[in-house]
Amino acid sequence: MNPSPLPLAVFVVDEDGIIATWNKACEKLAGFTPRDIKDQAIERILAFDGPGGRSMAERADTESGGRMHCADGTSLPVRITIAPQSLDSIGPRTYSVIVVPRTGIVPPRYALIQDLAVEDIIEGLPCVFYVIDQSGHLLLWNGRLEAALERTSEEMPRTDVQYFFDEAERPAVVQKILDTFADGPTTHEADLVGKYGKRTTCLFHCVRTSLGDLPCIFGTGVDISSRKQTELDLRVRERAIFSSVNAIVITCWDGHDNRIEYVNPAFEQLTGYSLAEIKGRDPRFMRIDGCDTDEHRRIHDALQRRESVRSILRNRRKNGEVFWNDLRIDPVASMENEVTHFVAVINDITEARHYERRLHHLAHHDPLTGLANRTLLQEELRHAIDDAVHDATLGALAFLDLDNFKYINDSFGHDAGDAVLHAIADRLRDNVREDDTVARMGGDEFVVVIRDQPSVTHVGEMMERIRRAIAQPIHVGSQELVSGASIGVSLFPRDGDTVDRVMRAADAAMYHAKTLGKNNCQFYSEELNRVVHQHLQLEASLGRAIGNGELRLGYQPKVDLRSGKVVGAEALVRWHHPEHGLMPPERFIPVAEETGLIVPLGEWVIDEACGALRALDALGIHDFVISVNLSARQLRQRQFVDRLATTLQRHGVRPATLELEVTESQLMDHPEDALQALAGLKALGVRLSIDDFGTGYSSLSHLQKFPVDYIKIDRSFLSNVSGAGGNGGDGDAVITRTIIALGHNLKLKVIAEGVETREQLAFLRDHGCDEMQGFYFSPAISQKGLESMVGNDARLPD
Repeated sequence: MNPSPLPLAVFVVDEDGIIATWNKACEKLAGFTPRDIKDQAIERILAFDGPGGRSMAERADTESGGRMHCADGTSLPVRITIAPQSLDSIGPRTYSVIVVPRTGIVPPRYALIQDLAVEDIIEGLPCVFYVIDQSGHLLLWNGRLEAALERTSEEMPRTDVQYFFDEAERPAVVQKILDTFADGPTTHEADLVGKYGKRTTCLFHCVRTSLGDLPCIFGTGVDISSRKQTELDLRVRERAIFSSVNAIVITCWDGHDNRIEYVNPAFEQLTGYSLAEIKGRDPRFMRIDGCDTDEHRRIHDALQRRESVRSILRNRRKNGEVFWNDLRIDPVASMENEVTHFVAVINDITEARHYERRLHHLAHHDPLTGLANRTLLQEELRHAIDDAVHDATLGALAFLDLDNFKYINDSFGHDAGDAVLHAIADRLRDNVREDDTVARMGGDEFVVVIRDQPSVTHVGEMMERIRRAIAQPIHVGSQELVSGASIGVSLFPRDGDTVDRVMRAADAAMYHAKTLGKNNCQFYSEELNRVVHQHLQLEASLGRAIGNGELRLGYQPKVDLRSGKVVGAEALVRWHHPEHGLMPPERFIPVAEETGLIVPLGEWVIDEACGALRALDALGIHDFVISVNLSARQLRQRQFVDRLATTLQRHGVRPATLELEVTESQLMDHPEDALQALAGLKALGVRLSIDDFGTGYSSLSHLQKFPVDYIKIDRSFLSNVSGAGGNGGDGDAVITRTIIALGHNLKLKVIAEGVETREQLAFLRDHGCDEMQGFYFSPAISQKGLESMVGNDARLPD
């Protein structure tokens, strides 16, 4: 006689042991109603043998004894097995609690199986279940398999099981089935592919058995899609860490110390340490004693608080080199929110730090001499002034301008000029203290900030020492070069308590030193301030004068010495100042040159002269020539020729009636550039003359190349010529005769300016000078006066 069926009770509980679902056997075995079971703790129904208080996770995959509390108050001895319902580690977990009564006689295994509700068990399995025959078709399956394959129960047995898988995996699946039939149980992973594309990654377990005489395979498939995605994510992250260009360190936190658990290859390359060498060590072994202590303390405190921290500090490589690193440390918490690890990311910023320092140095120092530049100078001067005010001490600011540097640069080349600047920089450093500041403002201008001086006398002695040091010869190759310096000094806080005031005072003093003959030192004074203030006012007034119509042109006639006829005139600008009255050119032309106002002033003069030529032409005077002085700034302008051509065309003036005068020194400053500029003007058709000839340093080789038409004898050479016969033996007379002869030999016409006496006129006629101008014939006159003079054919008396 077979024993009575033995019910198999199955509860499904969550992580806390709260019952979610159960089968009918639970109700039958314990005598409870569904209301008595739902949402109850499993411990209310089951009493486990052994120690209590264990979680479901701790009891998982174990078998133990216990007792089941029944509804009638009795208890039943049972055997309890707890198993997780899924291998998936992501999301809330549930557990199956399988309860089998323990009786005095355990029935044979086949009897248990025979009396089980097989359909309920198969459908209740937390996995796909299938039975396939040797043809590869399904004999039995559960609803989970239908859902995964997106097929109806009618479709399932008609399809070879290999077509439930991706085409690429089918050969492996078929082989696993054959291996199971041949050798027994197998396990493999594969994706079930649904009818409409749904994919489910499963871990399959297959066993060989038979239904009666029919060989078949029983199998289950646990959905591991989430686990596979998690594994993939972990592999991707692991690869990212491995491949990262930043050094990464993972440490294990034991509550007190961090021990290295992993470092990536970038860390090994950065530090020179391999993982095998340092695993288990505290990362602090790389720190530099006594270095970045505040940062180390901040990092330690953050780790004790289990917080993220970022820091920039220095460490030492295995070979002893120091490197800068931008360090970021973050905690890693467990599922229970307990910090177990820290991840540190190290970005090597050594090169960036060095680059920042280089940029900072470049931003604050002159690249040629290494001295402080204007930016650093102003910072140092501000600090020096503040200290002097606070401590009631005396400081000084010295502006130094090299007197003949431009000549050195042009005559011996820029390399020689750079060598001179280096030498001057070294001499300035050698003659000041370490606390003082030496700066280069650009070009040939240097500045010295001198702190904490006992008296003005001491400042003066230092300036004189500096001046003498600069004046010493400088050896550049085989050349011995000498450069003096004009020095202007302001004292602070006496002459000012701000950077701007102190610098303006020193600049004014230096300007005064240059006007006194250079190579000297001048201190700032109130009188000097008044002179400079007047100069600045003049500069501002001149800028307005051009636009306000305060400028006038006078025309000094030029006379042909053979015929006595007026053949041209020189345009001379005058300023009718509203406060100071008529101002001669020597008062304001130098200001215009310094400030750059000479360019708009020169354009105005040319425009007025062209207007006068047009008026003369309208009167029938067609071959008259008006000359205009051209500044060096105008000559260097790239578009000057084009603008001049536009002005001539606008006034309808023939280019040959306009003469442009340039000084000898202008041409010799940059002879090649001057030659190119003159060639452009000559191509336009205007006449060209060299003014103040004989006062510069031109050579015959250059003079032959310049495409000029006239040379003008400077008035200084006529002051001492005498004698009606013009045979004076003094030096000026010799020079004047030589210039006339030179001009004629070069096929140039010669004009003498500043002719004031009959003796000078006779001298010029006797030696063949072509033209003259000066007070002897006429001073500068207005345009109307010029028109009248030429219209009436006024001539030089015999």
